[in-house]
Formats: sequence, C-alpha cells, structure tokens
Amino acid sequence: MSKDLHVFEDPIQLLEGMWPTPLLKLSLGKDVWGKLEFYNPFSKSIKDRTAWFLFKDALDKNANEIVEATSGNLGIALSSLSAIYNKKFTSFIPQQAPKSFSILMKSLGAQVMQLGKSTTELLPLVKSYAKKSNALHLDQFHNSLNYLTHYYTTAREIDEQLRSMGKTPMRIIATAGTGGHLTGLSLFFKEKYGDKIEVVGVQPAEGSHIPGIKRQNNEGFISDAKIDKMIDVNLEEAIKGIIKVAKSTGILIGVSAGATVAAYEKIMDEKTTVLIFPDDAFKYIDYIEKYV
Repeated sequence: MSKDLHVFEDPIQLLEGMWPTPLLKLSLGKDVWGKLEFYNPFSKSIKDRTAWFLFKDALDKNANEIVEATSGNLGIALSSLSAIYNKKFTSFIPQQAPKSFSILMKSLGAQVMQLGKSTTELLPLVKSYAKKSNALHLDQFHNSLNYLTHYYTTAREIDEQLRSMGKTPMRIIATAGTGGHLTGLSLFFKEKYGDKIEVVGVQPAEGSHIPGIKRQNNEGFISDAKIDKMIDVNLEEAIKGIIKVAKSTGILIGVSAGATVAAYEKIMDEKTTVLIFPDDAFKYIDYIEKYV
C-alpha cells in the first residue's frame, strides 16, 4: 500500500487511508472552510466514519446479522461494510427518504424495510426485529461510538489541518441529525479551546423537512454536546446554499451541507470558520430540481 500515492490493497485501507478528508477554502467570507466529507468512499458521506466504528464493534461481538434504523447514508455505509465482510444487514428507513438510498443499499445486498415517517418512529420496529431475529441493533442514536468517532477522527483532522496553516479554529458549524458529529466536534474543540471557539448547530426550521437532519429536543447525545447556539434553516435556504457553493467553487454539496452555508450567512463575520459538509448533492436531485 502507498497512502501518499493513493494505492490501496483493500477497501478498509481505502477508507482510513483517505483520511484526513479535504478542507477547502470557500468564497463565502474572509476565512471560511468546508470539510468535504463526501470524499469518504462508501456512502460518499461523513457516515462512513460512524459506520466503521459501529461495524468494528459488531465484528468484535461476532454478530451474524446487524440491523439499524437510518435516514440513508449510514445505511449505505453499513451495506458496504456488510458486503465486504459477508455479513447480513437489515436496514429500516423512513418512507420519505430519497429513493436513491434504498436502491443503493439493495445493490450492496442489504435487506431494506422502508416504512414509517421518521427514524424515531422506526426504532421500536428495529428493536422488535432484532429480538426476533437475534440480530445486533447498532443503535446509532444511543451508542456513544457515534460521537466518539468524530472526537477521535473528524475533529482532530480539522484541528491539524488549520494548525498546519498557522490558523486557530474560531467557529465550527455542523448540522444535527443523530447529533453524532456535532457532539463529537463540540466536545473536542471546547475541551481544547474553551470559549475561544464557537460551536454552532444547525437544524430544520419548524415545519421544514431537510433530509438527514432533524429538530433537536435536547435528548440523546445532543444533551451532552457543548453548543453555543442552534440556528434554524428551512429547505429553500439549504438549497440556495447548495447553489451558492456550486456557482462559486464548481462543487455540488448535499442538502444538509447547504444548510450549514445558510446558517453561516446568518452570521457572516471574519472569524476562521469551518463548515461541515456531510455529503454531496447527487442523492438529492429531486429536492434540488424544484429550485433550479
């Protein structure tokens, strides 16, 4: 294997060998950077990190089948890992999830159950299925590995990348879904920089649906996160964020990434700011189409 030349002998070497994912200077403000998590190889999203930490734990427990409720990207990543390790994976996803997610998971060999309105609504069904099938429920919503992966990988990468340029992070903006990456990032940066850094969470505005993120109720991981403020963004603002980055960099970011752009535009100052871009635009064409 040659990591420097990006030559890898297996998919797991590819996953870990491509870390750190790129940090790109954006033209949104004086010193604004995007963490491009769609460079992860399996789901093209930040969820590859979470999936790998959860999956390694399942391997340690010798699970024959794993099951999880997911809005999409984690399910794709777990489907990829299950294919690599020849494990059975059953994914429960909401009916309103983009069609692309179920198609991609099935292509990787996963069993997909698409029903219910939200992942929260699916959890009792997942627990029941796990009990009847003797499957291991990974439980991304309550498993501390969900945020620890970002404490130990994503946050440290950002810190090292900025320090390599002589910069100190002053603000992190990240969306809230399960709260995993937002919590892990907040704990790392607040532990290291205290009040010198501002951590901003982004959630859908009341009544707005944005794929992959949800309004927070201070339960689960988010209750342990060290967040300075939470900014509400609606779907139209998130799509405008996608288009703004596309027209200025030529890069197509995903809907939740667009939400971080919209959140930053409600702040707009000269602080060194990192926006977490969880995935790219290609799974969300149906959402973007209405605005272009």
